[in-house]
Amino acid sequence: MVVLVAGCATSLPPAGGRDWSHGLVIDASSSASTLFAYRWRRGARDRLPRIETYDAPCPPVKPGLGRYGGRPRAAAASLRPLLRCAIELVGRDSQAQARTSISLLGTAGLRLLPADEREEILAAVRGALDATPFGSTSARVISGDEEGVYGWLGVNYLLGRLDPDSPLPTVGALDLGGASAQITFVPREPPREHAQAITLAGDSYRLYTYSYLGLGQDRARRAVGSPACFLAGYPIPGGGVGTGNYQACRAAIVGAFAEPCGRAPCSLFGVYQPPAHGDFLAFSVYAYTARFFGIENRLSAAEMERAGREFCSRSWQGLIAEDPSVANSPFVPNYCFSAAYVVTLLAEGFGFPFQKTLVRAPFELRGEKVGYWALGALLYEIAGSAD
Repeated sequence: MVVLVAGCATSLPPAGGRDWSHGLVIDASSSASTLFAYRWRRGARDRLPRIETYDAPCPPVKPGLGRYGGRPRAAAASLRPLLRCAIELVGRDSQAQARTSISLLGTAGLRLLPADEREEILAAVRGALDATPFGSTSARVISGDEEGVYGWLGVNYLLGRLDPDSPLPTVGALDLGGASAQITFVPREPPREHAQAITLAGDSYRLYTYSYLGLGQDRARRAVGSPACFLAGYPIPGGGVGTGNYQACRAAIVGAFAEPCGRAPCSLFGVYQPPAHGDFLAFSVYAYTARFFGIENRLSAAEMERAGREFCSRSWQGLIAEDPSVANSPFVPNYCFSAAYVVTLLAEGFGFPFQKTLVRAPFELRGEKVGYWALGALLYEIAGSAD
């Protein structure tokens, strides 16, 4: 069964009555810091809250905070445009500002920094957040397991699968960023390792979740470093020229990340993973890659490999001749690698059947980008607890 997400996104309205709260979440990823805006009505903790997602017309700020190692003041200063936009979004009403929380949650880009550099950046960022008029501020780096669980919560919340009256089971979540990759789902049997038991509004879930730090797309591409993963004739930054060979690129990826499985079942690096069970929804880099190849509605290892073989066989100069604008694109040169990498993760990594379409990767909901794990983090803060 293929999953289709539905949701809503509108402009942030006035705060309204005192029973409404606003929450702003800054996703401090490895590549950028992005603001997401929500509001919810206060209610009983044992009831699932209704969180409304709103368009936050605040451009992401680049690069990610992880690029500011040793420069904490510059890291905090980079957020100024985002914080100014957040204040404009909420408005100047002091009561609305007092009912607004803003949280910065860092992911793999910050997790990869030395501990002292990471803490210096967080301290500077907390100072910047405390200088805003919002009633509650915080900044921390979340663990890989938290990122996986939050993504799973956000996906299932938007699908309505967490509603007590839903007749449908939950879906698994696949997240692929620039520096890490996560898989989270409810297996048939309780997992013997990497288990996360959570309670949300009175309902309990026992999840399998694992985060591969360093296996995000950008980190993995640099680790593999094969010319075969770039179109023939492409001048690779740092030296070398692309040779455009999909099969050789796939082999290089598998060779870089495959390890013997000591005790089955296993995923990449011999990490224990129970068999993938149920429907899955993939987002972030999965969604960007699927959209580029026009296979959002039929994403599978087989479809991605077909698209990847065709794209990788082209020459860089031939592509530019057809569309001169790609010469200035920072993303198009990487899609040969992206296709081969997604196939490797789905097939060799997570064990999805190669031919069967199990995953749909939406990029937007009703025209708006969605921060799945940012929404999940807010939901867990409002209504969740660990067992």
